Amino acid sequence: MPAFTHLRDDSRPFNELSFPEVGVLDAGELRRRWSAWFDLGDSAPVPLRSLHATYLARMLTGESDPVAAHWLSTVSVTSARYQVIVQARSREHLCAHPADLPPALRTPRWDALVERVSRWAELPEPEQTIVVSLLTQLGFPRTVMGLAGTLSMSASDHHLVYEIGRAAFQLNRKSPVPREIFGRLAEQAGRPALRVLSALQLVSALSRGRDHANAAHWLGVAEREVGELSREPGWLAHLVTSRHHRAAALHELSGGDREPVIAHMRAALDHDDALAALIDDDPLSTHYQRENRGLVLEAYLKLDTFAGTSCAPADAVDQLLVLDPVDPEPLYAIGAYRASREDWQGAREVFWRAAGSGTLRGAEAARAAVVCSRKLGFEGDAELAHQLCLELDPAAKDAP
Repeated sequence: MPAFTHLRDDSRPFNELSFPEVGVLDAGELRRRWSAWFDLGDSAPVPLRSLHATYLARMLTGESDPVAAHWLSTVSVTSARYQVIVQARSREHLCAHPADLPPALRTPRWDALVERVSRWAELPEPEQTIVVSLLTQLGFPRTVMGLAGTLSMSASDHHLVYEIGRAAFQLNRKSPVPREIFGRLAEQAGRPALRVLSALQLVSALSRGRDHANAAHWLGVAEREVGELSREPGWLAHLVTSRHHRAAALHELSGGDREPVIAHMRAALDHDDALAALIDDDPLSTHYQRENRGLVLEAYLKLDTFAGTSCAPADAVDQLLVLDPVDPEPLYAIGAYRASREDWQGAREVFWRAAGSGTLRGAEAARAAVVCSRKLGFEGDAELAHQLCLELDPAAKDAP
């Protein structure tokens, strides 16, 4: 498989780039796909993770019942909202804090968020949890930390502390603060699900930082607490256990034995199947399951791509394309998987789709489309893909 690494001139920071007029990129479609991040608006189809923000916003406006203890998994990097706004040539939506968005651009949901932030000290802790989660999903962790002040485990709502920890991690991934928060919660949180998830936050961060010894310690803590999940609702126990196995698989990749990795991935999918059988017609519970299934399938494809295994479900690609048809992250995983099987046409098609959804991953997908098009002898298509890459990231270097 060719190297799809996105090469760029790092002397030109993304937040200082001047973006050219678009000729290939459909900027209007890019903005529509990420409407939730622009102004909490509705659209379809959209990346599954962007729906986190609209579900939370509906709780603030009364469009849906508030659920303080929510169990959303993915948090995008803090700069993701900035990336799609500038790529969509919509800089008027840039703002350091939600209150800085011009009133003419706000939706009622955005106004509801601004109003809650202004009354932060008066809000009950369950509502504060929703506000913190929404701010983090939109890429405003600095606003969260300004509201949170001194972090304390004495707060009666440990879920609020957990969400503040997630915001702190997005603000500074090298800071000891989020690790201290998750470490205390893994040992002291009142709910088993929260103890497991806090430990898994540490496993994920430490595994990616190649601190495998400490990751193994916290994985052991998570495994101990998984046994207590019988105290949680059945659907939540399966959701958290599935996440535990997915994190364990990531950790096991550091070793040379692929069998434990595959076993954990199978268990993650089995628990997601059990979760799917238990959820009712509640939209939020359904969203939890759809997100989890997508993450499990994406992990399967990455495993098969980079470890050379063939353990993903036969219909993994088809399932993922239905679950999350426009998010550049899973689409890129599908493209890389197809390229590893030398399906250059299939890879090219999905890389093009991923590029249309922007972010730096979208720019990387455009560059990968160049490589695939050249493999197929489509030089004209390769030139268009290269132009698209530059429209998404003007600091990108030429593909080889």
